[in-house]
Amino acid sequence: MPFIKRKKPGLPTLGVFVPCDPRIDEFSRARAFAIGVRTARLLADRLRLPDGSAPNVAYASRLVDNEATADQAARELLDAGAQGLFIVPDTWFFPGKTGMAVTAHFPASTPLACVGGNNAARPGVVGIDALVGAYAQTGRLCPMVIGTMPESGADPDYDDKTKDEIVDLGYAVLTVAALRGKRFLSVDTDSMQMETALNHVHAARRFLGLESTRESMKIFADMLRKKGGYDPEELKGLREWALNGPFQGRIFNNTVEINAKGYRIYTGGNVKPPALSVEDRRMLDDGLALYLILRNAMTEVNAVAGGWTNQLAWGSDRRGLPMTTADIAESLFNSTRDHNGRKPVVPFATENDVQGLLTMIAQCWLSGGRPTLFMDFRKVYEPWEIEKNARELGLDLKPYRDAAWMKRGFIEGNNSGSASLDFAEKAFLFKAAKDYFPGGGFSVGFVSPKGLKGMAGRLGYSDLSGMFTMIQDEAESQELPVPLIERVCHASDYTWPHTFLTFEHAASSLVKVGIPANHLHMVTGLPRRRWQHFSDYTLILNHPWENAPEYIDGLDRPLPMLWRLNGGETAAKMRLAARA
Repeated sequence: MPFIKRKKPGLPTLGVFVPCDPRIDEFSRARAFAIGVRTARLLADRLRLPDGSAPNVAYASRLVDNEATADQAARELLDAGAQGLFIVPDTWFFPGKTGMAVTAHFPASTPLACVGGNNAARPGVVGIDALVGAYAQTGRLCPMVIGTMPESGADPDYDDKTKDEIVDLGYAVLTVAALRGKRFLSVDTDSMQMETALNHVHAARRFLGLESTRESMKIFADMLRKKGGYDPEELKGLREWALNGPFQGRIFNNTVEINAKGYRIYTGGNVKPPALSVEDRRMLDDGLALYLILRNAMTEVNAVAGGWTNQLAWGSDRRGLPMTTADIAESLFNSTRDHNGRKPVVPFATENDVQGLLTMIAQCWLSGGRPTLFMDFRKVYEPWEIEKNARELGLDLKPYRDAAWMKRGFIEGNNSGSASLDFAEKAFLFKAAKDYFPGGGFSVGFVSPKGLKGMAGRLGYSDLSGMFTMIQDEAESQELPVPLIERVCHASDYTWPHTFLTFEHAASSLVKVGIPANHLHMVTGLPRRRWQHFSDYTLILNHPWENAPEYIDGLDRPLPMLWRLNGGETAAKMRLAARA
Protein backbone atom coordinates (compact mmCIF):
# COMPACT_ATOMS: atom_id res chain seq x y z
CA MET A 1 0.00 0.00 0.00
CA PRO A 2 1.75 3.22 -1.08
CA PHE A 3 2.06 6.06 1.44
CA ILE A 4 3.30 9.53 0.50
CA LYS A 5 5.59 9.44 3.52
CA ARG A 6 6.44 6.70 5.94
CA LYS A 7 3.36 5.83 7.98
CA LYS A 8 3.46 7.05 11.58
CA PRO A 9 1.43 5.04 14.10
CA GLY A 10 -1.21 6.93 16.04
CA LEU A 11 -1.80 9.60 13.40
CA PRO A 12 -5.00 9.87 11.35
CA THR A 13 -4.87 8.54 7.81
CA LEU A 14 -6.47 9.92 4.67
CA GLY A 15 -6.96 7.72 1.62
CA VAL A 16 -6.88 8.65 -2.07
CA PHE A 17 -8.04 6.61 -5.04
CA VAL A 18 -8.53 7.29 -8.76
CA PRO A 19 -11.62 5.98 -10.59
CA CYS A 20 -11.24 5.53 -14.33
CA ASP A 21 -13.03 4.35 -17.48
CA PRO A 22 -11.73 0.84 -18.42
CA ARG A 23 -11.77 1.86 -22.12
CA ILE A 24 -9.28 4.70 -21.67
CA ASP A 25 -5.86 4.53 -23.41
CA GLU A 26 -2.69 3.88 -21.43
CA PHE A 27 -1.41 7.46 -21.62
CA SER A 28 -4.65 8.81 -20.15
CA ARG A 29 -4.60 6.12 -17.46
CA ALA A 30 -1.05 7.05 -16.49
CA ARG A 31 -1.96 10.73 -16.41
CA ALA A 32 -5.01 10.06 -14.22
CA PHE A 33 -2.96 8.05 -11.75
CA ALA A 34 -0.29 10.77 -11.62
CA ILE A 35 -2.94 13.35 -10.70
CA GLY A 36 -4.12 11.10 -7.88
CA VAL A 37 -0.59 10.83 -6.51
CA ARG A 38 -0.16 14.61 -6.81
CA THR A 39 -3.35 15.11 -4.82
CA ALA A 40 -2.14 12.75 -2.11
CA ARG A 41 1.18 14.58 -1.98
CA LEU A 42 -0.58 17.95 -1.73
CA LEU A 43 -2.56 16.75 1.27
CA ALA A 44 0.55 15.33 2.95
CA ASP A 45 2.56 18.50 2.29
CA ARG A 46 -0.03 21.07 3.35
CA LEU A 47 -2.16 19.54 6.12
CA ARG A 48 -0.95 19.72 9.70
CA LEU A 49 -2.22 18.55 13.07
CA PRO A 50 -1.95 20.85 16.11
CA ASP A 51 1.39 19.31 17.10
CA GLY A 52 2.81 20.17 13.68
CA SER A 53 2.83 16.61 12.35
CA ALA A 54 1.41 15.69 8.95
CA PRO A 55 -1.33 13.09 8.67
CA ASN A 56 -0.67 9.78 7.01
CA VAL A 57 -1.80 9.87 3.38
CA ALA A 58 -2.16 6.61 1.43
CA TYR A 59 -3.27 6.02 -2.13
CA ALA A 60 -4.58 2.94 -3.89
CA SER A 61 -1.83 1.24 -5.88
CA ARG A 62 -3.78 1.07 -9.15
CA LEU A 63 -6.69 2.71 -10.94
CA VAL A 64 -10.22 1.70 -10.00
CA ASP A 65 -12.06 0.84 -13.22
CA ASN A 66 -14.39 -2.04 -12.29
CA GLU A 67 -15.82 -3.92 -9.34
CA ALA A 68 -12.75 -6.12 -8.83
CA THR A 69 -10.31 -3.23 -8.74
CA ALA A 70 -12.72 -1.34 -6.47
CA ASP A 71 -12.63 -4.19 -3.97
CA GLN A 72 -8.85 -4.31 -4.19
CA ALA A 73 -8.53 -0.54 -3.61
CA ALA A 74 -10.95 -0.73 -0.68
CA ARG A 75 -8.91 -3.52 0.94
CA GLU A 76 -5.71 -1.51 0.54
CA LEU A 77 -7.22 1.65 1.99
CA LEU A 78 -8.87 -0.24 4.86
CA ASP A 79 -5.56 -1.95 5.65
CA ALA A 80 -3.90 1.48 5.59
CA GLY A 81 -6.43 2.68 8.19
CA ALA A 82 -8.01 5.37 6.01
CA GLN A 83 -10.52 7.46 7.98
CA GLY A 84 -11.42 9.91 5.21
CA LEU A 85 -11.44 9.38 1.44
CA PHE A 86 -10.53 11.58 -1.53
CA ILE A 87 -11.82 10.48 -4.93
CA VAL A 88 -9.71 11.97 -7.74
CA PRO A 89 -10.91 11.35 -11.31
CA ASP A 90 -9.41 12.75 -14.52
CA THR A 91 -11.54 10.70 -16.91
CA TRP A 92 -15.11 9.57 -17.10
CA PHE A 93 -15.86 6.53 -14.93
CA PHE A 94 -18.86 4.44 -14.00
CA PRO A 95 -19.81 5.59 -10.46
CA GLY A 96 -21.51 2.39 -9.29
CA LYS A 97 -18.68 0.16 -10.46
CA THR A 98 -15.87 2.35 -9.08
CA GLY A 99 -16.27 5.18 -6.59
CA MET A 100 -19.40 3.93 -4.87
CA ALA A 101 -18.09 0.36 -4.92
CA VAL A 102 -15.00 1.45 -2.99
CA THR A 103 -16.81 3.59 -0.40
CA ALA A 104 -19.37 0.82 0.21
CA HIS A 105 -16.64 -0.99 2.17
CA PHE A 106 -16.35 1.92 4.63
CA PRO A 107 -18.68 3.08 7.41
CA ALA A 108 -21.33 5.54 6.27
CA SER A 109 -19.82 8.12 8.64
CA THR A 110 -16.53 8.19 6.68
CA PRO A 111 -16.10 11.71 5.24
CA LEU A 112 -15.85 11.72 1.45
CA ALA A 113 -14.56 14.33 -1.00
CA CYS A 114 -14.24 14.37 -4.79
CA VAL A 115 -11.70 16.66 -6.51
CA GLY A 116 -10.30 17.11 -9.99
CA GLY A 117 -9.73 19.46 -12.90
CA ASN A 118 -12.24 21.10 -15.21
CA ASN A 119 -10.93 19.18 -18.20
CA ALA A 120 -12.68 18.53 -21.51
CA ALA A 121 -10.59 15.64 -22.81
CA ARG A 122 -12.08 12.28 -21.65
CA PRO A 123 -13.46 14.44 -18.85
CA GLY A 124 -13.36 13.59 -15.19
CA VAL A 125 -15.50 16.63 -14.46
CA VAL A 126 -18.66 14.88 -15.66
CA GLY A 127 -17.68 11.92 -13.53
CA ILE A 128 -17.40 14.17 -10.49
CA ASP A 129 -20.88 15.59 -11.12
CA ALA A 130 -22.30 12.12 -11.69
CA LEU A 131 -20.72 10.62 -8.58
CA VAL A 132 -21.57 13.50 -6.26
CA GLY A 133 -25.12 13.55 -7.61
CA ALA A 134 -25.43 9.82 -7.00
CA TYR A 135 -24.26 10.19 -3.40
CA ALA A 136 -26.68 13.08 -2.92
CA GLN A 137 -29.58 10.91 -4.08
CA THR A 138 -28.66 8.35 -1.43
CA GLY A 139 -28.60 11.12 1.21
CA ARG A 140 -24.82 11.11 1.58
CA LEU A 141 -22.61 14.17 1.59
CA CYS A 142 -19.69 14.32 -0.85
CA PRO A 143 -18.34 17.87 -1.40
CA MET A 144 -16.48 18.54 -4.63
CA VAL A 145 -13.73 20.78 -5.96
CA ILE A 146 -13.63 21.20 -9.74
CA GLY A 147 -10.51 23.25 -10.28
CA THR A 148 -8.01 24.14 -12.96
CA MET A 149 -5.00 22.28 -14.37
CA PRO A 150 -3.47 21.77 -17.86
CA GLU A 151 -5.74 19.63 -20.02
CA SER A 152 -2.75 17.94 -21.65
CA GLY A 153 0.50 16.48 -20.37
CA ALA A 154 1.47 13.35 -18.52
CA ASP A 155 1.83 14.87 -15.05
CA PRO A 156 -0.24 18.08 -14.76
CA ASP A 157 -0.49 20.11 -11.59
CA TYR A 158 -3.35 22.10 -10.11
CA ASP A 159 -3.11 25.87 -10.14
CA ASP A 160 -2.62 27.64 -6.79
CA LYS A 161 -6.29 28.56 -6.39
CA THR A 162 -7.35 24.93 -6.82
CA LYS A 163 -4.66 23.75 -4.40
CA ASP A 164 -5.98 26.12 -1.76
CA GLU A 165 -9.53 24.87 -2.30
CA ILE A 166 -8.42 21.24 -1.97
CA VAL A 167 -6.40 22.02 1.15
CA ASP A 168 -9.39 23.74 2.79
CA LEU A 169 -11.54 20.71 2.05
CA GLY A 170 -8.70 18.47 3.22
CA TYR A 171 -8.50 20.22 6.59
CA ALA A 172 -12.22 19.66 7.09
CA VAL A 173 -11.92 15.94 6.29
CA LEU A 174 -8.82 15.61 8.47
CA THR A 175 -10.37 17.40 11.46
CA VAL A 176 -13.55 15.34 11.30
CA ALA A 177 -11.52 12.12 11.15
CA ALA A 178 -8.94 13.14 13.72
CA LEU A 179 -11.37 14.32 16.42
CA ARG A 180 -13.41 11.12 16.51
CA GLY A 181 -12.72 9.40 19.79
CA LYS A 182 -10.62 12.25 21.16
CA ARG A 183 -11.60 13.60 24.56
CA PHE A 184 -11.48 16.76 26.61
CA LEU A 185 -11.26 17.24 30.37
CA SER A 186 -14.21 19.06 31.91
CA VAL A 187 -13.64 20.02 35.53
CA ASP A 188 -16.78 20.41 37.61
CA THR A 189 -19.93 22.32 36.72
CA ASP A 190 -20.53 25.21 34.35
CA SER A 191 -18.96 28.17 36.12
CA MET A 192 -21.42 30.78 37.40
CA GLN A 193 -24.23 28.42 36.30
CA MET A 194 -24.16 29.71 32.72
CA GLU A 195 -26.61 27.67 30.67
CA THR A 196 -24.54 28.53 27.58
CA ALA A 197 -21.60 26.70 29.17
CA LEU A 198 -23.28 23.36 29.79
CA ASN A 199 -21.26 20.23 29.13
CA HIS A 200 -22.98 18.83 26.05
CA VAL A 201 -21.83 15.27 26.56
CA HIS A 202 -24.21 13.65 24.07
CA ALA A 203 -24.23 16.41 21.45
CA ALA A 204 -20.43 16.64 21.42
CA ARG A 205 -20.23 12.88 20.89
CA ARG A 206 -23.01 12.80 18.28
CA PHE A 207 -21.88 15.63 16.02
CA LEU A 208 -18.14 15.93 16.66
CA GLY A 209 -17.20 12.45 17.87
CA LEU A 210 -15.69 13.97 21.02
CA GLU A 211 -15.72 12.28 24.41
CA SER A 212 -15.34 14.06 27.73
CA THR A 213 -13.82 13.12 31.06
CA ARG A 214 -15.73 14.86 33.84
CA GLU A 215 -13.88 15.41 37.10
CA SER A 216 -14.59 17.14 40.41
CA MET A 217 -12.34 20.05 41.30
CA LYS A 218 -11.85 18.55 44.77
CA ILE A 219 -9.11 16.26 43.50
CA PHE A 220 -7.24 19.24 42.07
CA ALA A 221 -7.73 21.25 45.27
CA ASP A 222 -6.32 18.35 47.26
CA MET A 223 -3.30 18.02 44.97
CA LEU A 224 -2.59 21.75 45.16
CA ARG A 225 -2.85 21.79 48.95
CA LYS A 226 -0.60 18.78 49.46
CA LYS A 227 1.79 19.94 46.70
CA GLY A 228 1.22 16.80 44.66
CA GLY A 229 0.49 15.96 41.06
CA TYR A 230 3.57 17.74 39.73
CA ASP A 231 7.35 17.75 39.96
CA PRO A 232 8.62 20.47 42.38
CA GLU A 233 11.77 20.87 40.28
CA GLU A 234 9.69 21.53 37.18
CA LEU A 235 7.69 24.12 39.09
CA LYS A 236 10.95 25.85 39.94
CA GLY A 237 11.88 25.95 36.26
CA LEU A 238 8.43 27.24 35.28
CA ARG A 239 8.66 29.97 37.92
CA GLU A 240 12.08 31.10 36.70
CA TRP A 241 10.81 31.19 33.13
CA ALA A 242 7.78 33.28 34.09
CA LEU A 243 9.75 35.75 36.24
CA ASN A 244 12.65 36.16 33.83
CA GLY A 245 10.88 35.55 30.52
CA PRO A 246 7.50 36.78 29.26
CA PHE A 247 6.57 38.70 32.43
CA GLN A 248 9.96 40.05 33.47
CA GLY A 249 9.54 43.47 35.08
CA ARG A 250 5.80 43.43 34.35
CA ILE A 251 4.18 41.73 37.39
CA PHE A 252 1.84 44.06 39.27
CA ASN A 253 0.33 43.30 42.67
CA ASN A 254 -1.48 46.67 43.09
CA THR A 255 -4.53 46.07 40.90
CA VAL A 256 -6.90 48.07 43.10
CA GLU A 257 -4.60 51.09 42.96
CA ILE A 258 -4.18 50.73 39.17
CA ASN A 259 -7.93 50.80 38.68
CA ALA A 260 -8.60 53.57 41.21
CA LYS A 261 -5.92 55.96 39.92
CA GLY A 262 -6.26 55.16 36.23
CA TYR A 263 -2.61 54.27 35.70
CA ARG A 264 -1.40 54.01 32.09
CA ILE A 265 0.47 50.74 31.85
CA TYR A 266 -0.39 49.34 28.42
CA THR A 267 0.58 52.49 26.50
CA GLY A 268 3.96 53.30 28.05
CA GLY A 269 2.99 55.13 31.21
CA ASN A 270 6.29 54.11 32.84
CA VAL A 271 4.59 52.67 35.93
CA LYS A 272 6.95 50.46 37.92
CA PRO A 273 5.55 47.35 39.59
CA PRO A 274 5.91 47.08 43.41
CA ALA A 275 7.99 44.28 44.89
CA LEU A 276 6.20 40.97 45.31
CA SER A 277 5.47 39.88 48.86
CA VAL A 278 5.97 36.37 50.16
CA GLU A 279 2.22 35.81 49.86
CA ASP A 280 2.26 37.10 46.27
CA ARG A 281 4.95 34.59 45.37
CA ARG A 282 3.00 31.79 47.00
CA MET A 283 -0.09 32.62 44.95
CA LEU A 284 2.00 32.86 41.80
CA ASP A 285 3.44 29.43 42.54
CA ASP A 286 -0.06 28.02 43.10
CA GLY A 287 -1.22 29.30 39.71
CA LEU A 288 1.82 27.84 37.96
CA ALA A 289 1.53 24.55 39.85
CA LEU A 290 -2.07 24.28 38.78
CA TYR A 291 -0.91 24.39 35.15
CA LEU A 292 1.40 21.44 35.75
CA ILE A 293 -1.25 19.52 37.69
CA LEU A 294 -3.86 19.97 34.98
CA ARG A 295 -1.37 19.22 32.20
CA ASN A 296 -0.37 15.96 33.87
CA ALA A 297 -3.99 14.99 34.52
CA MET A 298 -4.88 15.61 30.88
CA THR A 299 -1.88 13.60 29.73
CA GLU A 300 -3.05 10.65 31.83
CA VAL A 301 -6.40 10.50 30.01
CA ASN A 302 -5.06 11.56 26.56
CA ALA A 303 -7.18 14.72 26.58
CA VAL A 304 -6.63 17.17 23.73
CA ALA A 305 -8.44 20.05 25.45
CA GLY A 306 -9.93 21.08 28.77
CA GLY A 307 -12.29 23.33 30.68
CA TRP A 308 -12.01 24.67 34.21
CA THR A 309 -14.54 26.06 36.71
CA ASN A 310 -12.69 29.04 38.14
CA GLN A 311 -15.38 31.21 39.63
CA LEU A 312 -17.69 30.47 42.53
CA ALA A 313 -16.76 27.07 44.00
CA TRP A 314 -13.03 27.32 43.26
CA GLY A 315 -12.00 30.92 43.60
CA SER A 316 -14.80 33.21 44.77
CA ASP A 317 -17.41 31.43 46.92
CA ARG A 318 -16.68 32.51 50.51
CA ARG A 319 -18.74 29.66 51.96
CA GLY A 320 -15.74 27.51 51.15
CA LEU A 321 -12.02 28.25 51.05
CA PRO A 322 -11.43 30.30 47.86
CA MET A 323 -8.29 29.20 46.05
CA THR A 324 -5.81 30.77 43.64
CA THR A 325 -7.20 31.61 40.21
CA ALA A 326 -6.33 29.30 37.32
CA ASP A 327 -5.97 32.15 34.83
CA ILE A 328 -2.22 31.65 34.28
CA ALA A 329 -2.78 27.94 33.63
CA GLU A 330 -5.49 28.68 31.08
CA SER A 331 -3.24 31.16 29.29
CA LEU A 332 -0.34 28.71 29.09
CA PHE A 333 -2.49 25.94 27.67
CA ASN A 334 -3.69 28.23 24.88
CA SER A 335 -0.17 29.41 24.04
CA THR A 336 2.46 27.88 21.76
CA ARG A 337 5.27 28.24 24.31
CA ASP A 338 6.01 27.55 27.95
CA HIS A 339 9.11 26.83 30.07
CA ASN A 340 9.89 23.79 27.89
CA GLY A 341 9.96 25.84 24.68
CA ARG A 342 7.64 25.39 21.71
CA LYS A 343 4.57 23.25 22.35
CA PRO A 344 1.21 22.50 20.73
CA VAL A 345 -1.77 24.64 21.61
CA VAL A 346 -4.16 22.86 23.97
CA PRO A 347 -7.56 24.58 23.76
CA PHE A 348 -8.66 25.35 27.29
CA ALA A 349 -11.96 27.01 28.24
CA THR A 350 -12.32 29.46 31.05
CA GLU A 351 -15.34 28.93 33.32
CA ASN A 352 -15.67 25.41 31.87
CA ASP A 353 -17.55 26.90 28.93
CA VAL A 354 -17.86 23.70 26.91
CA GLN A 355 -19.73 25.29 24.01
CA GLY A 356 -16.86 27.75 23.81
CA LEU A 357 -14.37 24.92 24.17
CA LEU A 358 -15.89 23.03 21.24
CA THR A 359 -15.52 26.23 19.21
CA MET A 360 -11.87 26.54 20.24
CA ILE A 361 -11.11 22.87 19.48
CA ALA A 362 -12.56 23.17 15.97
CA GLN A 363 -10.76 26.47 15.34
CA CYS A 364 -7.44 25.10 16.53
CA TRP A 365 -7.56 21.84 14.57
CA LEU A 366 -8.93 23.41 11.39
CA SER A 367 -6.18 26.03 11.41
CA GLY A 368 -3.39 23.50 11.85
CA GLY A 369 -2.86 24.24 15.54
CA ARG A 370 -3.15 28.00 15.82
CA PRO A 371 -4.13 29.48 19.19
CA THR A 372 -7.56 30.94 19.77
CA LEU A 373 -7.95 34.56 20.75
CA PHE A 374 -10.46 34.25 23.58
CA MET A 375 -12.44 37.15 24.99
CA ASP A 376 -15.55 38.24 26.81
CA PHE A 377 -18.00 40.06 24.60
CA ARG A 378 -17.58 42.99 26.96
CA LYS A 379 -18.81 46.14 25.21
CA VAL A 380 -19.73 47.35 21.73
CA TYR A 381 -18.57 50.79 20.63
CA GLU A 382 -20.65 52.07 17.75
CA PRO A 383 -19.33 55.02 15.70
CA TRP A 384 -21.50 57.52 17.58
CA GLU A 385 -20.13 56.35 20.94
CA ILE A 386 -16.55 56.51 19.67
CA GLU A 387 -17.13 60.14 18.69
CA LYS A 388 -18.71 60.87 22.07
CA ASN A 389 -15.67 59.49 23.91
CA ALA A 390 -13.34 61.40 21.61
CA ARG A 391 -15.09 64.70 22.37
CA GLU A 392 -14.80 64.08 26.10
CA LEU A 393 -11.09 63.32 25.67
CA GLY A 394 -10.49 66.28 23.37
CA LEU A 395 -9.27 63.82 20.73
CA ASP A 396 -9.24 64.78 17.05
CA LEU A 397 -10.58 61.87 15.03
CA LYS A 398 -10.03 63.37 11.59
CA PRO A 399 -6.84 61.34 10.93
CA TYR A 400 -8.84 58.14 11.58
CA ARG A 401 -11.93 58.79 9.44
CA ASP A 402 -11.06 55.99 7.01
CA ALA A 403 -10.27 53.44 9.72
CA ALA A 404 -12.54 50.38 9.89
CA TRP A 405 -13.25 50.96 13.58
CA MET A 406 -14.52 54.45 12.81
CA LYS A 407 -16.82 53.25 10.03
CA ARG A 408 -18.24 50.08 11.63
CA GLY A 409 -17.35 50.43 15.31
CA PHE A 410 -15.53 47.81 17.35
CA ILE A 411 -16.00 45.20 20.04
CA GLU A 412 -14.05 45.53 23.28
CA GLY A 413 -13.05 41.94 24.01
CA ASN A 414 -11.87 41.59 27.60
CA ASN A 415 -11.38 38.55 29.81
CA SER A 416 -8.78 37.11 32.16
CA GLY A 417 -8.97 33.43 31.28
CA SER A 418 -7.63 31.59 28.24
CA ALA A 419 -5.58 34.61 27.16
CA SER A 420 -3.01 33.16 24.74
CA LEU A 421 0.41 34.76 25.08
CA ASP A 422 0.77 34.50 21.30
CA PHE A 423 -1.39 37.61 20.95
CA ALA A 424 0.62 39.73 23.38
CA GLU A 425 3.42 41.98 22.17
CA LYS A 426 3.97 42.71 25.86
CA ALA A 427 2.44 40.41 28.46
CA PHE A 428 1.74 41.52 32.02
CA LEU A 429 0.67 39.71 35.17
CA PHE A 430 -1.81 41.42 37.47
CA LYS A 431 -2.88 40.29 40.91
CA ALA A 432 -6.55 39.37 41.15
CA ALA A 433 -8.71 41.86 43.03
CA LYS A 434 -9.74 40.28 46.34
CA ASP A 435 -13.34 41.48 46.15
CA TYR A 436 -13.82 39.54 42.89
CA PHE A 437 -11.42 36.64 43.45
CA PRO A 438 -10.92 36.30 47.21
CA GLY A 439 -8.71 33.29 46.51
CA GLY A 440 -6.21 35.66 44.88
CA GLY A 441 -3.67 34.75 42.27
CA PHE A 442 -2.49 36.38 39.06
CA SER A 443 -3.90 36.70 35.55
CA VAL A 444 -2.43 37.75 32.22
CA GLY A 445 -3.08 41.18 30.74
CA PHE A 446 -2.20 42.75 27.39
CA VAL A 447 -3.53 44.73 24.43
CA SER A 448 -3.68 42.73 21.21
CA PRO A 449 -1.73 44.18 18.29
CA LYS A 450 -3.54 45.53 15.25
CA GLY A 451 -3.94 43.54 12.06
CA LEU A 452 -4.93 40.14 13.46
CA LYS A 453 -7.32 38.79 10.82
CA GLY A 454 -9.47 35.71 11.17
CA MET A 455 -12.86 34.20 11.84
CA ALA A 456 -14.54 35.41 15.03
CA GLY A 457 -17.65 33.95 16.62
CA ARG A 458 -18.80 30.94 18.57
CA LEU A 459 -21.04 27.91 18.63
CA GLY A 460 -24.46 28.01 20.23
CA TYR A 461 -26.88 25.18 20.97
CA SER A 462 -30.66 24.86 21.19
CA ASP A 463 -32.86 22.07 22.48
CA LEU A 464 -35.45 23.08 19.89
CA SER A 465 -33.31 21.70 17.08
CA GLY A 466 -30.93 19.59 19.16
CA MET A 467 -28.11 21.03 17.05
CA PHE A 468 -25.16 23.40 17.22
CA THR A 469 -25.13 26.65 15.26
CA MET A 470 -22.09 28.78 14.43
CA ILE A 471 -22.45 32.56 14.33
CA GLN A 472 -19.27 34.20 13.02
CA ASP A 473 -17.72 36.56 10.52
CA GLU A 474 -14.33 37.71 9.30
CA ALA A 475 -12.88 40.20 11.76
CA GLU A 476 -9.70 42.17 12.35
CA SER A 477 -8.09 43.61 15.48
CA GLN A 478 -7.74 47.39 15.52
CA GLU A 479 -5.29 49.92 16.92
CA LEU A 480 -6.92 52.89 18.61
CA PRO A 481 -5.39 56.25 19.53
CA VAL A 482 -3.58 56.03 22.86
CA PRO A 483 -6.07 58.11 24.90
CA LEU A 484 -8.95 56.00 23.58
CA ILE A 485 -7.09 52.76 24.37
CA GLU A 486 -6.69 53.83 27.99
CA ARG A 487 -10.29 54.98 28.34
CA VAL A 488 -11.71 51.78 26.83
CA CYS A 489 -9.44 49.53 28.92
CA HIS A 490 -10.25 51.31 32.17
CA ALA A 491 -13.97 51.22 31.37
CA SER A 492 -13.98 47.42 31.64
CA ASP A 493 -11.32 45.56 33.63
CA TYR A 494 -7.97 47.17 32.96
CA THR A 495 -5.86 44.26 34.12
CA TRP A 496 -7.32 41.67 31.76
CA PRO A 497 -6.44 41.23 28.06
CA HIS A 498 -8.04 43.62 25.58
CA THR A 499 -8.78 43.16 21.89
CA PHE A 500 -10.49 45.81 19.78
CA LEU A 501 -12.28 43.84 17.09
CA THR A 502 -14.13 45.04 13.98
CA PHE A 503 -16.23 42.65 11.92
CA GLU A 504 -16.01 42.66 8.14
CA HIS A 505 -19.63 42.12 7.16
CA ALA A 506 -21.59 42.95 10.30
CA ALA A 507 -22.00 46.39 11.83
CA SER A 508 -21.28 46.65 15.54
CA SER A 509 -24.91 47.60 16.19
CA LEU A 510 -25.90 44.19 14.83
CA VAL A 511 -23.08 42.19 16.36
CA LYS A 512 -23.97 43.30 19.87
CA VAL A 513 -27.27 41.41 19.70
CA GLY A 514 -26.04 38.52 17.55
CA ILE A 515 -23.49 36.52 19.57
CA PRO A 516 -25.10 33.52 21.32
CA ALA A 517 -23.15 33.78 24.60
CA ASN A 518 -20.87 36.00 26.66
CA HIS A 519 -17.65 34.50 25.26
CA LEU A 520 -16.26 35.11 21.79
CA HIS A 521 -13.45 33.27 19.98
CA MET A 522 -11.23 34.22 17.06
CA VAL A 523 -8.55 32.33 15.16
CA THR A 524 -6.27 33.31 12.31
CA GLY A 525 -5.52 31.07 9.33
CA LEU A 526 -9.02 29.61 9.05
CA PRO A 527 -10.72 30.50 5.74
CA ARG A 528 -14.49 30.67 5.91
CA ARG A 529 -14.99 27.92 3.32
CA ARG A 530 -12.78 25.59 5.37
CA TRP A 531 -15.11 26.07 8.31
CA GLN A 532 -18.15 25.60 6.04
CA HIS A 533 -16.83 22.26 4.79
CA PHE A 534 -16.28 21.14 8.40
CA SER A 535 -19.75 22.29 9.41
CA ASP A 536 -21.22 20.29 6.52
CA TYR A 537 -19.64 17.06 7.73
CA THR A 538 -20.63 17.73 11.37
CA LEU A 539 -24.13 19.08 10.64
CA ILE A 540 -23.43 22.38 12.37
CA LEU A 541 -25.82 25.10 11.23
CA ASN A 542 -24.41 28.43 10.02
CA HIS A 543 -26.33 31.62 10.67
CA PRO A 544 -25.45 34.43 8.27
CA TRP A 545 -25.46 38.05 9.40
CA GLU A 546 -28.51 39.86 8.12
CA ASN A 547 -26.57 42.36 5.97
CA ALA A 548 -23.88 39.96 4.70
CA PRO A 549 -23.82 38.77 1.07
CA GLU A 550 -25.28 35.29 0.70
CA TYR A 551 -22.33 34.02 -1.35
CA ILE A 552 -18.93 35.55 -2.11
CA ASP A 553 -16.87 33.80 -4.78
CA GLY A 554 -13.51 32.71 -3.40
CA LEU A 555 -14.65 33.15 0.19
CA ASP A 556 -17.57 30.75 0.51
CA ARG A 557 -17.66 27.13 -0.59
CA PRO A 558 -20.30 26.28 -3.20
CA LEU A 559 -23.34 24.68 -1.62
CA PRO A 560 -22.95 20.87 -1.61
CA MET A 561 -25.28 19.03 -3.96
CA LEU A 562 -26.94 17.23 -1.04
CA TRP A 563 -28.02 20.58 0.38
CA ARG A 564 -29.22 21.80 -3.03
CA LEU A 565 -31.49 18.77 -3.44
CA ASN A 566 -33.03 19.06 0.01
CA GLY A 567 -34.23 22.60 0.49
CA GLY A 568 -30.94 24.33 1.27
CA GLU A 569 -28.24 23.98 3.91
CA THR A 570 -30.32 24.45 7.04
CA ALA A 571 -33.24 22.31 5.96
CA ALA A 572 -30.99 19.47 4.77
CA LYS A 573 -28.83 19.48 7.89
CA MET A 574 -31.88 19.41 10.14
CA ARG A 575 -33.32 16.47 8.20
CA LEU A 576 -30.06 14.55 8.48
CA ALA A 577 -29.71 15.34 12.18
CA ALA A 578 -33.23 14.07 12.82
CA ARG A 579 -32.43 10.85 10.96
CA ALA A 580 -29.07 10.23 12.62
